[in-house]
Amino acid sequence: MRAWLRNFSLAAVIAVCFACGGSGSTGGGTVVSPHAVVVASGFDQPMLYLVDPADSTRAYVIERPGRVRLLVNDVLQSANVLDITGTVVTDGECGFLGMAFDPNFATNRYVYFHFNAGSPIETRIVRYTMNAGGTSLSSSFPILSFQQPSTTNHKGGDINFGTDGFLYVMTGDGGSGNDPDNNAQTPTTFLGKILRIDVTGDDFTTDLEQNYSVPVNNPWVGDLSVKPEIWGFGMRNPFRWSVDAVTGGLLIADVGQGAYEEMNYEPAGQGHRNYGWSLREGAHDTGNPGPAFFTPLTEPFLEYDHSFGATVIGGFIYRGSALDPSLHGHYFFADFISSKIVSAPFSLTTGGEAVTTSISASTNHTATINSTLGGNTVSRPVSITPDKNGEIMIMDLDRGTLLRLVP
Repeated sequence: MRAWLRNFSLAAVIAVCFACGGSGSTGGGTVVSPHAVVVASGFDQPMLYLVDPADSTRAYVIERPGRVRLLVNDVLQSANVLDITGTVVTDGECGFLGMAFDPNFATNRYVYFHFNAGSPIETRIVRYTMNAGGTSLSSSFPILSFQQPSTTNHKGGDINFGTDGFLYVMTGDGGSGNDPDNNAQTPTTFLGKILRIDVTGDDFTTDLEQNYSVPVNNPWVGDLSVKPEIWGFGMRNPFRWSVDAVTGGLLIADVGQGAYEEMNYEPAGQGHRNYGWSLREGAHDTGNPGPAFFTPLTEPFLEYDHSFGATVIGGFIYRGSALDPSLHGHYFFADFISSKIVSAPFSLTTGGEAVTTSISASTNHTATINSTLGGNTVSRPVSITPDKNGEIMIMDLDRGTLLRLVP
């Protein structure tokens, strides 16, 4: 298994393999591949790019050691917005992994971060308050924390607010091969789960480290055998995932183990799903004993085997206007190991589920993208997120660069 950072040192010496082509053909006709430009460089292990929802001239990049950087009109500023490098643990796949703006950020200025800290290692979700100028974060306030196993891989990554206003936290199984403790199927641990919490309440008034409430319509509220924060089961390492801007559905890329990478779609508000790990990897039985906490298991809408790539990096459905119209409505994703940038057609059934798509229907844009980057060819893409206009931004971990896809 090649998880994105557990094998970071090994990955640096693995040859990058690209499929041929700058354009492809799908059932919808010819797809025209984009090019790319370097927007900013000089980052230290950049992880994620997000636009300020209250001022689109500003955007932020988080760096794995524990820093937040500011860009103003695409120009990187020299001063750090936040530096907690003395707190963040970066062993293995640990680090400063995710960031989310509060739905009411314009008025409350709250920003949430997901990182690893402590000894033994914890997952922490912490709220900070942004100043009016967007140049500093202060007043740290703990929201949720839980202990991780001693292994240093499979810690998840993104956090996002759903269209329901609740914070979704996706967690890895805690590490090691084949989920030996069956964490992803165990109802009494947060590991290997989708969690949904309300950051405006507090059900734990005597615990200063836990400051959130559980939505009353979470699937297992009232069942004392299941942690009520749990929204879904069966995650292995959902490092990058997004909330679709139009449907509100969750687009979940779950990093595989030895054979398959998978992408899942969950319609908005449709919890109580089991994505199958460790009994299933993608749409395939693993032979692991489990047992499953419940069935049926939800299948991915897209998967690929390790002849194509070995660590999926989830992105979003492109609905911008700058790129060729053939790309509109395509789901863009990447692979960390093969350094590929790929898109696949995306559509929903009449029941609101994602139509299952074959990787053969996707288009590998890497060769065309690299053709305009010179010595800055894509090397270890670690996130794909939209800019203020919905155009595609790629964080390159190895190069320390921020890229934008262009016609």
